[in-house]
This record gives sequence, structure tokens and C-alpha cells, in this order.
Amino acid sequence: MPTLTWTGKEKVINHHQVVPLRVLEHLYGFTAEKGGQTPETHSGNMIIHGDNLEGLKALLPKYEGKIKCIYIDPPYNTGNEKWVYNDNVNDPKFKKWLGQVVGKESEDLNRHDKWLCMMYPRLKLLHKLLAHDGSLVISIGYQEVFSLIHVCKEFFANKQIVCCTIQTSGGKPAGGFNYQHEYLIFVVPNEFEANPLLFSGGNNRTPFEGLTLATFDKTQRPNQTYPIFVNNIDGSLAGVGESLQERVKKGTYTGSLADFSYDFDEAPAGTIAIWPITSKGKDCVWRLISSRLIQDWEKGYIKISVNRSKDSKNKYSIQYLPEGVIKKIESGKLEVTGNEKGYPTLSFGDNKTVGSEIPTVWLEKLFFSVKGTTLINEIFGNKQFNYPKPLELITEIIRSISSPDDIILDSFAGSGTTAHAVLNLNKQDGGNRKFILIEMEDYAENITAERVKRVINGYGTDKNFVEGLGGSFDYYELGKPLFVGENQEFLNEDVEISKIREYVFYSETKASIAPEISSYNPSDEHRYYLGQYNGTAYYFIYEKDQTTTLNYNILPIIKDKAEQYIIYADNCLLSDDFMKQYNITFKKIPRDITRL
Repeated sequence: MPTLTWTGKEKVINHHQVVPLRVLEHLYGFTAEKGGQTPETHSGNMIIHGDNLEGLKALLPKYEGKIKCIYIDPPYNTGNEKWVYNDNVNDPKFKKWLGQVVGKESEDLNRHDKWLCMMYPRLKLLHKLLAHDGSLVISIGYQEVFSLIHVCKEFFANKQIVCCTIQTSGGKPAGGFNYQHEYLIFVVPNEFEANPLLFSGGNNRTPFEGLTLATFDKTQRPNQTYPIFVNNIDGSLAGVGESLQERVKKGTYTGSLADFSYDFDEAPAGTIAIWPITSKGKDCVWRLISSRLIQDWEKGYIKISVNRSKDSKNKYSIQYLPEGVIKKIESGKLEVTGNEKGYPTLSFGDNKTVGSEIPTVWLEKLFFSVKGTTLINEIFGNKQFNYPKPLELITEIIRSISSPDDIILDSFAGSGTTAHAVLNLNKQDGGNRKFILIEMEDYAENITAERVKRVINGYGTDKNFVEGLGGSFDYYELGKPLFVGENQEFLNEDVEISKIREYVFYSETKASIAPEISSYNPSDEHRYYLGQYNGTAYYFIYEKDQTTTLNYNILPIIKDKAEQYIIYADNCLLSDDFMKQYNITFKKIPRDITRL
């Protein structure tokens, strides 16, 4: 599939690799339980102030491949708004960044090229953070929606990419057109199954659905064209007949597929033949091949009932459980109460399933942009932020793609609506979702974090007071880079050793170091031990103020038995034969530490 190209792309394709890996400096925690600011909460909820490109990279050591839900609301590139990485891409900070990354030719880029140069490395890091079964949703306007879809296809070729239209206002006249909408780009797994939306979802219904598939006919799917035999006495499944494909293969039918007629008289004695026919009498096919039908009947996934239609040739109606319903049963989301009397068919009592398909057109007025503006004015008592996303909109997006224990990341946090939505949704369904917000602007503290504080504790006065949602979060700034030097060739000795240890273990294993091991105590005889992973023990022999050597005198520190050992130090005096004998691999600090 051809990829989108633009001027400057070649300069940003690998830019994420040279972005400094900064540590996160914890400034304070905030919790409703203690009435406000507190030491670190360890809640998992984070607000990070700093450039979102560096912020995303700072998350990699702990969260690469672990984020299940990402929502971002990047600049729309309208050409007339003013913020960092702003919509007319003329902010001095952004110009400086472009000049450093793209070079002198950045001065000649049009605004669309500049916007794509800004977005590409950020999407690259978001791709790294997103779990293989995770989902990404992006709000965007018409200015860049088509380019963004192409870039998403480059990063997420193995996922579904669906663009939904959302009405956001009564209209904004421009150039002879009345713009009333924006877009939501959903990037989800191919096997994605949405949760029901509160405003735009389906209705409660029985879990069983009709087995007929009206969109195909016998010429297209002859293997799904066969009679189902139902016992005439008790209405149970007696068996199935040969499919049209089997008949052609055996030579028992030699005519054209289109001329094949459904014979209701071929049923064995004591049974009735049921053929795939729509309620309007049109020939179609079954959704399942015959072998799968029999298997599903035995599992209780098939329901046979008397056909209430007086006009139908079929005396019985056949229903089945779709894959999505079966997954809900297996996960415990849909309770089975037993089996229908005398049949294997599962019984659900009063339990219903809900249609959870996400509509591609969202028209609810609760999603209009003015709702977001009104709410934030109520939270702060005055105007603080232009056009924040409506709480109801972000709540529904997160509701549709998240599970109760997921982490939700927003790297263009703005006023903090995503955190508000996560807390709001947790309050509604008892979930334990976590949020991670990154905001680069100076208002990260006095608007983004402040909004979340007020939402946690409650806001407003007297009769207008809104009860708090509860919760907690930790506030961070981007700290020192882990590596320094022109080519990031040296470890930064100003960084806490515990942070370096966490990173080295992650770079080797892609796993998080155990909290009780990550801390560094100079007097602890186990201070060099990082932990074990898949049979390998890791040691990091490092001191800030001296050169370390892996020699025979230091070997007594290795107290954990493992299949093999990877040991970091500044130098090594062990012989190759000795290391081979004891399955020891030496890695030199800092040369052999992997750079993300």
C-alpha cells in the first residue's frame, strides 16, 4: 500500500530515536481522601507537564505496549489559532524545532507539511505505547483528516481504521459552506467489539439472532446452503442434509447453482426440513456451515422455535449466538441461567445483550462544542479555556473502547477533559480506569491539573455545588535526560541510580523492575541485582563516582541461581572461558545499554 509523502518526512521518520529519554520528576500527589495535596499517591493517575514528544518517550520504560486506550485531540491546523504547535504552525518554539529536525528547508514548508512533521514522531511513540489489542481515537477537523488517515494506515496496517462524523455545532460559515461537523478516527483491532454507548448504542435484545444471512445467496456460498432437519415431535435438532457444494462435488446435483431449488420433502421420516429463506420468502444462506451448526447446537448456542410467520415455508425458526455474544458469556459479561428444558439451548432468563456497534454519524446535541465551554466555565467560575471537548463526548468515546481496569492516555491534554471523563465513567460503572495526561503548555498546572482537583473534590457553591467524583493523581515535570552527550553516548550521573536501574532492566526485558528492587542502597549487598526474567538474572554494577569492574572478587554478589547471567559493569577481567562455563554475558556501561 503506498504511503503518504510530504516535504520533510524523511527527516522525521526516525526522529523519535534522538528525542532525549527524560526521567519523570514527581512534584506532588493529590487525593480526595486527604483533602488535597499529599506525597505520592501511587494511584496510577498521572498528569505530566512537558513537551508531549518527550513525555511520550518518558513513558516507554514502564508503559510500552501496555496502554489499552489512547484519545488525542491534536491541533486541527485551521491556520488561525494560537497555541504551541499551533494551528497556523508559526509559534517560535515549533519553528525552532522544525529548524533543528528538518533543517533549513523547513522555512519553505507549507503548513500541512509542518503539521505532518509535528504529528509523525508523536504517532510513532503512541504506536509503541499502544497495546496490540488496544484502541486509539483521534479528534480532527476536515483540514487534516485525510492526511491523518493515511498516516494512521502506515502505523496501524493491521487494525481497522474507521472515520466517524460528529456534529459539533449549529454551523460555522466559511467560504460559502456551513461547517457543522468534525471527525473521530477510530483505530481499533480487527476483532474489535465496542461497548454500548449511552447515547448512540443499541437496544437491549435477546442474545440469539436469526441464522439466515440475507446478503448472500446459494451461488455465492453453496457450502452454507443446506437443509436443517428438526424433529417433528419435540422441535429438537435431528441433523443436517448435504450442502449444495457437497451435492455438486458428489455429482448428485449437476445443474447451475442458481437453479438449485430447496426441497422440503427430502427430510427423513419424523423430521421437517428447514431451508435458509428470508422472512420475505427470498432464498439465502445460513450464517454457519453445517459442521459448525452441529457443534454449536451441542454447546447450547442454537435455538429452535416455532415460526410465527404464517407466510413462511419454514415451520421452525433457527437462531444462533454470534461470536460477540459467546465472548461475553466466556468473559462473564453475560450471565447464563441454565438450559432450556429438554434442550441444550442456553437460557439467559431476563438477561439481555446490548447492540454495541459504534454509529459512524454522531448527532447528539450533548456533543456540541459549546457544552464543553459551558462546563469549564462552571468549574472555574469564569472563562479559562477555548473550546474544550464536551465531557459527554469524551466519556462516550472512552466508554466504547475501554474496560474497567484500562489505562487511558491523552498526550494533548488541554483542559483535562479526558481525566474528568475517566473519573466520571468510573463513578458510573464502578470501574478502576487510570488516566495519563501530558500537557506542554504552562497552564498544565493552573488549568489542566486544577480542573481535575476540583472535579475530585467538587466545585461550585450553594445550590450550584457539584459533588466531587473522588480519586487521586500524581503531578510530574519532565526531568533530566537519562543519556547525555552529542550522540547520547554517556549516562547522566545527575539522574538517580534507581531510575537508571529501572531503565536498564526494562531495556533488557521490556518488563518493569520490581519496586522492592528498583531502589538503590549503597550498603546493601544486593544493590547491583536487578531481578530475573525468563531464567536470566540481571546485574548492574554501577557507581557514580568510580569505575566498576567485573572480576573474580566481585562474583560473590551473585547469589541468585539462574540459567544465565547478564552483568553490566565499566570493565571486565573475567576470562571468556570462565564466562562461557557459567553462562555469563558481560555488557559494558554505557556502550551496551540499549537506547530507545
